[in-house]
Amino acid sequence: MIDGLYALLARLGFDEPLHSPITHMPIGLVVGALIFFLVAILFKRKNLILSARHASILALVFAFPTILLGVFDWMHFYHGVLMPAIKIKMGLAGGVLVLLGAGIILGSEVKLKTIWMTVIYALSFVAVMGLGWLGAGIIYGRSLGTPTAASSSAQPGEVPVDGKAVFASNCQSCHGNGGNAIDPAYPLKGSKKLASLEDFSGFVRKPLMKDGSEGSMPAFGEDSLEEPAVKALYEYVKGAWN
Repeated sequence: MIDGLYALLARLGFDEPLHSPITHMPIGLVVGALIFFLVAILFKRKNLILSARHASILALVFAFPTILLGVFDWMHFYHGVLMPAIKIKMGLAGGVLVLLGAGIILGSEVKLKTIWMTVIYALSFVAVMGLGWLGAGIIYGRSLGTPTAASSSAQPGEVPVDGKAVFASNCQSCHGNGGNAIDPAYPLKGSKKLASLEDFSGFVRKPLMKDGSEGSMPAFGEDSLEEPAVKALYEYVKGAWN
């Protein structure tokens, strides 16, 4: 169902993550709530306390579809792999929901509740900045229009696929610096799968453990990563870490 949605959007010319545009809404509203509250404290404008609360309410409303679309992106582009950055984002997202809820409840009265409300608004701000920073790192390359798993289609004689960009879009989160964030015992650096393009491609298409069981790495079929992209990825990885 989710992949069908992305396939439909790709046919319409949109193959980017869905939640990226909407993230500006809760982030902007959380920043606005903090600014409203600080101005209220500095200039004793109690009416702005209410404005801060209203901004928090809207931020909470937009947080739910943002999180939902983020889960869709995670399932589609990263096959639901629980990378460390994803786990941190989940924790921060939950924290933002709790903080916004607390701010809305405690800010229901138009009073200058300086200490606790300042802490709540400040922590909400730090949390959404952390979410934005981690999100940008996870999808770096995809949002800049570089070749991705879904869009790489270079053919012989055409402009070569950028292997580094393919790596950034599909492998960086788990295999940064040639390591393995999911299973450190099996780093990309020095892997026997880099012995040949055939070995590498076979493993990318069907990543199995030594005993033949499925590991944590998702499989990249030709519908998600075409042959020119696999070849470019192999050349980049081999040159960097073999």
